[in-house]
Amino acid sequence: MTIPPFGIFIKEKYKNDDHILQHDLIHWKQYKRMGLIMFYVRYFFQLVFIGYDTMPMEMEARQKEKYEDLYRYREKYHENN
Repeated sequence: MTIPPFGIFIKEKYKNDDHILQHDLIHWKQYKRMGLIMFYVRYFFQLVFIGYDTMPMEMEARQKEKYEDLYRYREKYHENN
């Protein structure tokens, strides 16, 4: 999880998962590009009005994912973990 401006926090079981680190580094770059307030405004607006699975900020962060994981990211990293 990326929580600007505090850092990136990764569960112990994912600490060696390069995909999750790359994903969160892209969120960190989004924060640096947009600034703190705009990052949160855009993220929560997209989350509420578009939905987590297809929101542009998440899709940008998932650009390196394998196609089969692209739309099941929440299932892979967030559900039952």
